Amino acid sequence: MDFVAGSILTFFLFFFTVRMIQSNKTINDPIPTIRYSQSHLHSIVSPLLPLIPKQQKQKNSQSMELDKKRNIKVIIVDNLAYWIKDNKFYVADMDGTDVDGSTSRIVDTMGMDKIQLDKMLFIMDQLREGKGVSDDSGDSGY
Repeated sequence: MDFVAGSILTFFLFFFTVRMIQSNKTINDPIPTIRYSQSHLHSIVSPLLPLIPKQQKQKNSQSMELDKKRNIKVIIVDNLAYWIKDNKFYVADMDGTDVDGSTSRIVDTMGMDKIQLDKMLFIMDQLREGKGVSDDSGDSGY
């Protein structure tokens, strides 16, 4: 019986203590919710991030298209000028600072050994650099 009386007394003391704490507490101050979103975190962190300018694509103009049609990219190696025209690989001798057009000929790659062929492939890669897809920067643009 002593345990029942102690339990009832403890229950009433606990009940009155909770009632007194709740009556003194103001209900007008709700607990603020914590905002957690990607855009909110970005707005907090963005002043700390370095400014990275966006790269803009170079627009093709009529003058650029005309320049591509009229001009040919030439590479000079070992006093020989190499260029590509009409999907053919040409070579010509140099006379001082100019290309001697009368010595121009198509490069015969069938009779070349491995070293000469590697040299021609390197030259061809250099000539074709920047051609083809104009948006091949590796950047998504965003």
